[in-house]
This record gives sequence, C-alpha cells and structure tokens, in this order.
Amino acid sequence: DLIYAEGVVSGVKTLQGSETRIIHTSLVIGADGRNSQVRAKAGLQSKSFGSSRDVLWFRLGKQETDPEWGMGHKGPKQNFIVIDRGDYWQCGYTIQKGEFDALKLAGLETLKQAIAEVAPFSAERMEELDGWDQLKLLSIRIDRLDQWMKPGVLCIGDAAHAMSPIGGVGVNLAIQDAVAAANCLTLPMKK
Repeated sequence: DLIYAEGVVSGVKTLQGSETRIIHTSLVIGADGRNSQVRAKAGLQSKSFGSSRDVLWFRLGKQETDPEWGMGHKGPKQNFIVIDRGDYWQCGYTIQKGEFDALKLAGLETLKQAIAEVAPFSAERMEELDGWDQLKLLSIRIDRLDQWMKPGVLCIGDAAHAMSPIGGVGVNLAIQDAVAAANCLTLPMKK
C-alpha cells in the first residue's frame, strides 16, 4: 500500500512473507507492470485504446534446417510471430480477444492444426506442443495513464502505458521512461 503524509505519497507498506515493512521515501516509482498496484493505490486513471487480439506464446526448438530469421511476423496470414532466442524460437500465435477458452474446448490437436496453417514451420513441428501448459496467453492491452504522477509518486513503463508485447515495444519504452525520469529527477533528488 502507499503511505501518505499530508496528502502526499511518502512511502510504501510492503509484505515480505508475514513481515510488514514500512519504507519512507520522497518518491515512489511505480514500475510494476500492466497490473500495477502503485497505479491502482495512487488512484491514477487510465484511458484504454482497446485491442481485438491476444497472443498465445510458446517455444519451438531450433533445427539445423530452419532459415535464419531475426524477428517478425511470419506465415501466410502474418499473424504468427517469430523471435530468435538462440537455441529456440519464441513463437506467438495471435487469436481473437477472448477466444482462448473456446480453443481449449476444441482441443490441443485442433489448435495445433490452426497454428500450422499460418506458421512458417511444418505441421510436424507442432508436435513439440504436447500440453496446454506450454502455451501462455498474453492479453494484449493498450492503455495510457491520463497523468503519470501525483505528488510523491511516478509511474513508468507498463505501469504508465501498457503496450503491445510484440517486439519488446513495452520494455523499450519502459527503459526510455526510466532514462527520461532519471534525467529530470537526479538534480532535484540530490537537493
């Protein structure tokens, strides 16, 4: 939770195991992601820009015959994402928002066939997927806080503006936010 002194955020109360800790500070930075507790506890309001898609992330092992791809959208319908992670491919299959439960009901084999239709890999490669636990649903959310700060608290990264996860857009913007915040805050914080 946030601690307030005379209407200004002046620290945080945290739980570590069963131990409550109180940390007093002149600035709390919310860099705790798209489901930010700092954002919520500070009462900062966001504007959602919506998204009609979600992404199912999974891994496929690399094979010697695989082409050399860096990163990007692949396949005939361009709704398959491939990211080179060295010894494996991080793959993303885009689906309609809210469709995941229906896909699970239809069964893993049906999903693997659908993925194979748009993937740049052979259908046989989908055999690596042998359980739902290998698929991670990421609900795409695009939003932005109307105001990123109030006295004593500042949100950055996905806590301030949740972005599409494809291509590391969110983490790159978070780093830019951190650099911009450091450039603005270093001298005042030293004083």
